[in-house]
Amino acid sequence: MKAVIIQHEEFIDAFTRPKWTGKKDVRNLHECRNHNGEIQMKYLAVLLSSMMLVACGGGGGSVSSDASSSSAAASSGVSPASVYLSQYEGVWRQDCVAHMRLTRTNTATGSDTFSVTTKQEYFDNADCTGALVATGGFGQPDETVRFTATLTDATVQLTPSETIVAAVDPATSVLAVAPFTFTGSGVVSTSSALGTTFARIEYANGDFVVAQGLALTGQTTKGALMIRNGELLALVPIGTSTTSFQVNRRYIR
Repeated sequence: MKAVIIQHEEFIDAFTRPKWTGKKDVRNLHECRNHNGEIQMKYLAVLLSSMMLVACGGGGGSVSSDASSSSAAASSGVSPASVYLSQYEGVWRQDCVAHMRLTRTNTATGSDTFSVTTKQEYFDNADCTGALVATGGFGQPDETVRFTATLTDATVQLTPSETIVAAVDPATSVLAVAPFTFTGSGVVSTSSALGTTFARIEYANGDFVVAQGLALTGQTTKGALMIRNGELLALVPIGTSTTSFQVNRRYIR
C-alpha cells in the first residue's frame, strides 16, 4: 500500500498569496512513498503551475500576443468587462498530479466582477482517469474578483530568467469565509483542527492519500490576470509594486 500525503496552504487563486517571494514553500510538498518504502518528493500541481512555470513561447521584453483586446479596451476607456472580460470566464484547470486535478470556474457577476469557484478532483488512476472518488472544495464560490483599469505596460516575470512587458488586468479579490470539505466514495475518514480539514482518500488499488485543506478567512488581496499563449496566468505583485508582477499560478482549458 502506498501512502501519499498532500499538504498545501490554499487551493484557490493567486491573490491568496500576495507576499509570495518566489522561494519554494516546503508546506506545499507532496510526499509519495513507493512500494519499496522510499520517499519521493514532488511538487503539487498548484506549485508546478506557479513557481516552477515554464514559459510558452516569446522572449524577454516581448509583449503578450493575447493581450491586444485588453490594450484596446484600456485605450478606448471602455469598461473592461464589456470588451474582454469574457476571455477569463469558464472552466480552467491545472495539470494532473498523483490522482488529483485542480480546476477553477470563473463566472461573471457584474460589469467588472466575477466569482471564482475552485475544486480538487481525485481520480482512481494516477493520470486522473477512471472513477472520480473524491472532491474537495468550499461548497460555494471561493472569492469575488473586481477588475480595475487595464495596465498596458506591466512588467511580468514568467520565470527567474524571463520577464516580459504585457497588458494585465489588475484586480482585487475578497475571499469567502468557509471551511474546506471533502466528499465522495473514496473518502473514508475526515477530521479537522485549527481551521484545517484532513481526509483519507482511498483508491481502488489500495493506495491512499491524506489530503488537507485550509478554511477561507475572508481576507482581501490584490493581483492581476492575463492570457498568454492560451494560458490563464494568475499574477501577484512583486513586493509593493503596482506595475510589476510574477506568475503565481497558470491554467489551461
